[in-house]
Order: sequence, then C-alpha cells, then structure tokens
Amino acid sequence: MSHLPARVVIFLVELYRHTISPLRLPTCRFTPTCSQYAVDALTEYGLIRGSWLTVIRLGKCGPWHRGGWDPIPERRPQAPGAGLEEERRSTHV
Repeated sequence: MSHLPARVVIFLVELYRHTISPLRLPTCRFTPTCSQYAVDALTEYGLIRGSWLTVIRLGKCGPWHRGGWDPIPERRPQAPGAGLEEERRSTHV
C-alpha cells in the first residue's frame, strides 16, 4: 500500500510517454530519456526521493547542460552493522 502513490505517478508518466510524447519531436538530450529516468527513480527510490531526483534531472534540461548519459544514482551500500540496530529493535518489540 505504501507504494501506491509512486505507482500513480509512474502511471501518469507512462500515460505521457504513450500519448503526448509521440506527438512531439524527440528533443531529450539525455540517455535514458527524462521520462524513463522518472520511472526508474520512482521505482527504485519511491515517491519522495524519486520525485526529487526527477525534478533535479528536469532542471538540467536546457541549453546550459550538454546532456549525455545520466542514469539514476546507485544506492549507497550500507555500512557493516548499520542494519544491526534496526534488527535489534524489531526483535525486542
């Protein structure tokens, strides 16, 4: 249920990609396209962080940025033992 808001936004992006985008000339200067980036970011990071990453990416769309390869950032690996405290809390409820 917590993924529902992100899924709604992904649906809207996909709707744009399949209805409005084909009517326009291809102008995205990035790979993957901004709409694919949005879907990837929302899928990987959820509504809040995925939306923030998408806004940052859309802010790069303009003549001041040369474009190119710009995938979503990879998740940082957790430090060893970082999940240990969370694990302890969940078992002592």
